[in-house]
Amino acid sequence: MRYKLAVILSAFSFITLSSIPVYAVDESAADLVARGRLHLSDITDAINKKYHGQKENYWDIASIAYHDFTGVPEVDVVVGLEGYHDKGGVYNDGKQVVEDAGAGFGYFHREKDEWKLKQVELVKGKKYDGFEGADLIGLAKDQLVVYSSTDNQKFATVYMVPLDHVLKQVAVMEGKDFGPRVAQSDNKALMVDFRRALVSNCDDCQIFFGHAYHWQDHHFLPEANDFLDAVDQYAKADLDSDTLQKGLSWFENYLAVHPKDFCALANCYELSQKLNLTDKAAAYKTKLLKLGTDAELNLKYCDQWLSDRNRTFQQEYLDDLVGKTKTHEHRSNDL
Repeated sequence: MRYKLAVILSAFSFITLSSIPVYAVDESAADLVARGRLHLSDITDAINKKYHGQKENYWDIASIAYHDFTGVPEVDVVVGLEGYHDKGGVYNDGKQVVEDAGAGFGYFHREKDEWKLKQVELVKGKKYDGFEGADLIGLAKDQLVVYSSTDNQKFATVYMVPLDHVLKQVAVMEGKDFGPRVAQSDNKALMVDFRRALVSNCDDCQIFFGHAYHWQDHHFLPEANDFLDAVDQYAKADLDSDTLQKGLSWFENYLAVHPKDFCALANCYELSQKLNLTDKAAAYKTKLLKLGTDAELNLKYCDQWLSDRNRTFQQEYLDDLVGKTKTHEHRSNDL
């Protein structure tokens, strides 16, 4: 089918979910299209030449923004691309049935007052989730981070801009749950994979903690995080009683050091329920309700949006325990 390029000039939501310097993104770059300065048809031509087998897809322009890659204001523009594949069906007065077919970006650089398309890249993942710029490597200029996903797999592909203004891929961060995002620590940007902190498999009632990665020896290396590793291990389906008991013991040992940790208490309650330890489950439920929202949440690396979301789901979890809501009933049965 024919390619289609539709310009969406509104800001995409994922930029707002991460704490980044305000100078890193300037959405006013979209005005360059309206004034005929950026030629979006060049992107179509570049995809045709570089990526074979894409002719049945069409590409929407999801976002356009200036980025501070070079330290020179308003000479770098990134165009976010989201791809769709026509499935051949129609509904609702002729609307096409489509599926996500990819994510990527086009990079324009201004040379002698002319905007030239330097490159087009497609990234891992079928769905486009946004992009942003941040200095993750300590070069005092932004790298480009493109977000994408395939089902529950989440990706953050990181590019740096050398002197020749051709973006070079330096890493692909893979995660699940809320996924990898740019975050802040001590006023510095870093990559953080936000993972589930509850062993409950209820996707709609999760709390997410950050698993940080730091740039060392030309790689993003993860911090040790035994808590999130334990959650990942003991949240798996169809665990036998011996494994569940090991999980309960692990979180009880963690509670001995962190007695007010909300997620550790909740995990002890969930695992006790699964093991049919009625008295123990009742004791953990009592502790959870007694502490309420005074129980501690690990919000390190979370921006304000994710911090508020985690607190909201903490309250929903407590409400469920006393039967105030029915949204997530029988969550422990989903383990």
